[in-house]
Amino acid sequence: MTSTQSSSGGGIIAVTIVIAMILMILPLPESLRLFRPEFVLLVLMYWVMALPRKVSVGYAWLVGILVDIMMGSYLGVTAFSYALVIYLTARFHLQLRQFPVWQQALIILSLVLIVHIVAVLVSPQIVNWYLWLPAISSMIVWPLNYALLRSVRRSFHIS
Repeated sequence: MTSTQSSSGGGIIAVTIVIAMILMILPLPESLRLFRPEFVLLVLMYWVMALPRKVSVGYAWLVGILVDIMMGSYLGVTAFSYALVIYLTARFHLQLRQFPVWQQALIILSLVLIVHIVAVLVSPQIVNWYLWLPAISSMIVWPLNYALLRSVRRSFHIS
């Protein structure tokens, strides 16, 4: 008999974030390094759109601190930018869920760009067109991320 109960899914959400963190530190060739999507942010944005009561701004801030430590960047910069983006995503999650995936991908482009703009404003980086590359690659990866995490959510009955 199939169970129709839904699980809280806290462990599954944490596992997907850990997998995204592993994808962030996988070595890439130098020519592809700048194209690395923001996997952790994409996973956080999916979960906050799907389950805004389970993934919050505080959760995003804690994950951002872990990403700062893991990537060796200025402590708190990624945490702040993740919290800002997750706040915006949570604030408009009902509207975002109504859009088709390709329109969501365009919004993802702007939200990931916010993360990189915050990093440029806080740290002494040279601003050039490379700033757009992770945002564009995240936009391209979003439909796959959305489909994959949606199937995970449905198969584990997370709600």
